[in-house]
Amino acid sequence: MALTYCVLGSGSSGNCLWIRGGGVQILVDCGLSARQICKRLEAVGGRIDEVQAVVVTHGHCDHVLGASVLSRRHGLEVYASGGARRFLATDIPVERLRALPYPGDLAIGGLRVTSVATPHDSPESVALVVDDGDARLGIVTDLGVVREAIVSTLAGVDGLVLEMNHDEQMLADGPYPARLKRRIRGNYGHLSNQQGGELLRRLAHPGLQRVTLAHISEHNNTPELAREVAEGVLAQAPGRAALSIGEHHRPGEPVVLRGRGRKQLALPFA
Repeated sequence: MALTYCVLGSGSSGNCLWIRGGGVQILVDCGLSARQICKRLEAVGGRIDEVQAVVVTHGHCDHVLGASVLSRRHGLEVYASGGARRFLATDIPVERLRALPYPGDLAIGGLRVTSVATPHDSPESVALVVDDGDARLGIVTDLGVVREAIVSTLAGVDGLVLEMNHDEQMLADGPYPARLKRRIRGNYGHLSNQQGGELLRRLAHPGLQRVTLAHISEHNNTPELAREVAEGVLAQAPGRAALSIGEHHRPGEPVVLRGRGRKQLALPFA
C-alpha cells in the first residue's frame, strides 16, 4: 500500500497532517479543534474512526489543541516526547499516552516513525520521518536553524513537508513587536524562505517526488514568495519534484507517494 499524506491545516492557526500507510492511519500534530479535524478529514474522504494515533512534534497550542478530545472521545493514542507531554491537557487517558523517543524510532502498525531533535522554543521539539517500508515522508517545521542531524535524518525522503515561515523583509517591516520579531528570526524560532530553500537544496535528490511548503505566516509571508524560492531551488536540483502549499484554513489534496523509483501520483484517498 502506498504511503499517502494530506495537510489538513498548516500555520499558526493550527497544524495537522493526515498520513496513511503500513495498514494504519495517523495524524502528525493536532493543532485544530477535534471537530475541525474531523470535518477536514471528511472533506478529503477520511474518517476519524479509522485513525489510530496522533504523533506530536512539540507542545505549542497550534500543534496540540485537539489532543485531549481526540484521545478521550475518539480513542486515539497520543505519542509525545517528555518535553511535549508537559503541555498536553491533563485529562488525556493515561493508557492512551505514549512516549515518543527523543530522538529515536517507534512503530505504529506498519509505519516506522523516526524523530530527530529540532532547535525551537518548545522543549524536546522534533522533526519526523514516516516510513512504510517502501516510501519515506519527512516533516520538518518549527525550527530556527538547520542542524546536521536533521539533514542526515531526512536525507533521501520521497516526500517532504517543509517550513517556509517568513519572508525576512516582510517580517522586518511588519506589525509584530520587536520582541516577537527577534523570537521568530532567532535560532529557536522559525525558518525564513531563504533558510527553508537552503534546506530544500540540501535534501533535493532525483527520487524526491513531492515538496509541500508549510507553516507559511499569514502576516510575514505569502504563498507566492515561498513558492518562488522553492521553485528556484528545484529548478536547479536533480529530479522533478512537484510542489504544493499547505494552507491555513482548508485541507490540501491528498498526495500518494509511490515506492522508491516509481512515479508520484496525487489522488484522493478512495
